Amino acid sequence: MLRATLKSILGHKFRLLTTGFAVVLGITFLAGASILSDTMGKSFDDLSVSIHEGTDVAVRGRQPLGDDEGDQRSRPRMQAAILATVRSVPGVAAASGHISGYAQVIGKDGDAIGGGGPPTFGSNWDPVDELNPYDIAEGRPPESDGEAVIDRSIAEDGDFALGDTASVLTRAGVTQVTIVGVATFGERRLDAALGATFIGLTLPEAERLLGQPGMFDSVAALAADGVPEDELRDRIDNAVPDELEVATGQELVEETKDDFAELVGGFRTVFSAFAYIALFVGSFIIYNTFQIIVAQRTREMALLRAVGASRRQVLGSVLIEALAVGMVASGLGFVAGIGMAALIKGLLGAFGFDLPGEGLVVTGGAAILAVVAGTLVTFVAAFFPARRASRVPPIAAMRDVAIEQRDGLRLRTAVGAVLTLLGMGVLAVALAGGDDNVLQKLALGAVLTVLGVTTLGPVFARPVTRLLGAPLSSLRGVTGNLARENAMRNPKRTARTAAALMIGVALVSAITVVAASVQRSIDTVIGEQFRGDFVVAPGGFGGFGIGFSPEVGRALRDKPALAAVMPIRQTFARADLGTDDPKDVHLFAVDAVASDEITDLDVAGGDLRTLATDGLAVHDEWADERGLRLGDSVTITFVDTGEKTFVVRTIYGNRDLAGDYFVDLPAFDANVRDQFDQQILIKVAPGTSLGEARAVIESVTDAYPNLDVEDREEFKESRASFIQAAVYFVYGMLALAVIIALLGIANTLALSLVERTRELGLLRAVGMTRGQLRSAVRWEAVLMALFGITGGLLVGGFFGWALMQGFAEEGLHEFVLPVGQLILISAVVLALSVVAAVVPAWRAGRLDVLRAISHD
Repeated sequence: MLRATLKSILGHKFRLLTTGFAVVLGITFLAGASILSDTMGKSFDDLSVSIHEGTDVAVRGRQPLGDDEGDQRSRPRMQAAILATVRSVPGVAAASGHISGYAQVIGKDGDAIGGGGPPTFGSNWDPVDELNPYDIAEGRPPESDGEAVIDRSIAEDGDFALGDTASVLTRAGVTQVTIVGVATFGERRLDAALGATFIGLTLPEAERLLGQPGMFDSVAALAADGVPEDELRDRIDNAVPDELEVATGQELVEETKDDFAELVGGFRTVFSAFAYIALFVGSFIIYNTFQIIVAQRTREMALLRAVGASRRQVLGSVLIEALAVGMVASGLGFVAGIGMAALIKGLLGAFGFDLPGEGLVVTGGAAILAVVAGTLVTFVAAFFPARRASRVPPIAAMRDVAIEQRDGLRLRTAVGAVLTLLGMGVLAVALAGGDDNVLQKLALGAVLTVLGVTTLGPVFARPVTRLLGAPLSSLRGVTGNLARENAMRNPKRTARTAAALMIGVALVSAITVVAASVQRSIDTVIGEQFRGDFVVAPGGFGGFGIGFSPEVGRALRDKPALAAVMPIRQTFARADLGTDDPKDVHLFAVDAVASDEITDLDVAGGDLRTLATDGLAVHDEWADERGLRLGDSVTITFVDTGEKTFVVRTIYGNRDLAGDYFVDLPAFDANVRDQFDQQILIKVAPGTSLGEARAVIESVTDAYPNLDVEDREEFKESRASFIQAAVYFVYGMLALAVIIALLGIANTLALSLVERTRELGLLRAVGMTRGQLRSAVRWEAVLMALFGITGGLLVGGFFGWALMQGFAEEGLHEFVLPVGQLILISAVVLALSVVAAVVPAWRAGRLDVLRAISHD
């Protein structure tokens, strides 16, 4: 039986090749994500060690908030006198105080270097070599104010040499420095630390530009020979105030590794999700292929039963075939995944995010994951066709049997309806929120809904294809009618083939609907609630970083051509906002007086001008949910100043621009040490043209090449371009699922033509030309694709609508059905389905008439 199975596999290499290709594509993504994640993890682990190399014990402010434990910005600074205390502890060989903060160098071409990803930071140059992860490669350390050391990546990108003068963007504005040294990072002498740019300054200069005079972010200590880290930590802990936290170097390394692991885990999750979608789609093709293969080999299997093969042997024969396909395809996919990981690693390097090391990290775990996942998917998808094969009675060898039985549809209808309703219910629960498992519930709801719709597919396949194919009979005559009848002949096969395409189109449609709806919502908010004329913000992805110097806003306020200037800031804080469970939040601050001129917040109670240093503005619905009223007190814990009491002094109705709550800039300035603006909204003074106002604004922002100046329309377009970039990325990932689905159409047509060989020969014998036969096959592919596209558009539209309902609380209220884009997507998929049918149609047209008629 094993020899017969192996001969069957070798005798049908093409059908198994096309089936395995679906597995190869899915495993390529899965393996590539795993390998690249392991490579990134190794790089970040090495970076974590390099950052803290030489540090035996560190002293830092104790974390007052619950989250962001590894982020120094969420920790208070300490008095510089702590350094002397640490140095006096027995067992301390050396100690240094550290200050770090935002610092971005402007190249000779006028462009800001770095940003939009890895951080751009500066620090005081540490004179203790053992505690400094950077080493001087050229020149010397900074010795006086105005001197700086830059890393080699800045020197190369900015075309700097020793003695050159460079402009540096910091919290304090634009500063000129003289380059006296070029440094490398870590033992490997890297040009930069995973794309992060670094500039080293003198301690007084770092205090002025990056921190606060007389304050350190942290103090690092080097243990004397023979003093264990734990023992030195305990000694220092006993010597410093209780509000400071003391940790060993190893504890810092592990903490940093954990922080980086979250980033790597997010990357792995995103790419793995697309890989699993591809495998999910591929499982339909595998199932369909084995279903057809089993149907076509009914007489062969019946003969095996007749000569003594047991049901278990027949079942095992088909499953061995599936295992062979799964293992070979998984192995090929793993090899292709290594290539994909190398490609993405190279692309990351091109964007300034170099991963150090000798090459990719390929582990046995990644190989096992790839092989097990691909083999398991293939095995499960082939199990039910294999079980049907094992039930073929020996008597079937003596007579013709139907290729596929037409079972009753009542049970299928009931199961499909239950799955669909259950999936929609889970989606509703997920979108209602209330817990931390929203993504898992969304995924489960989507899978259940898709399974329900695909289960119902055969119920609707015949009537829908009859309707969709009706025009073909009159437009294409015999070929159109033949294509329609073939698509209707076996509704289960048509539905299974279209199901894979339906999933791909549903996901693409849902993303398209969400993107169009989000863009319309943003346009509506900007059009209705933004009364200003210009927006100043970091360009590109830099807008999602730390921000920019408040000096920009201060300079703009002095311009008579500008009637109102409203900076927007944010910080980490813990807020007891009318609940029993205080939460860590991003607390926003705006210029409350200017906001009344630039935005329409629909103030329902109180006065924004009364917020001052202890007032809070809250959204009306959000306040009602928490029982807050004007005059109520709210406790907010800041990193630098601790607990502060705020009074609700304003209640407003429009939260799309301002969020659920915010404070005035004086309150922010009084409680937050590092001031950075995220955006500046500007209203032009009466009598000043937009062109004149832009020139005035750019006279300030020209010194800050990381900033863009946009009018209302440009602001809308920039938001749209960001959304479109995200959509194109998702399209690229989902294209894999669509390709697999189209491959399924080609595979189904090719296999179904084998079973219809005699029929096709008779058609040729009675006068059908080769061209007509090829046309009929192509139109059959179009009908299959149309059935899948129709279901995909309906399911995708529903998913898009459901997601927008979940986004409503985020201020995204508009639902848009982008008919033009959906028609374009459908047309592209239809065209590709015709391409997928080219080879099967060509093979059908080349059939030898006499051999086809005599085919059994």
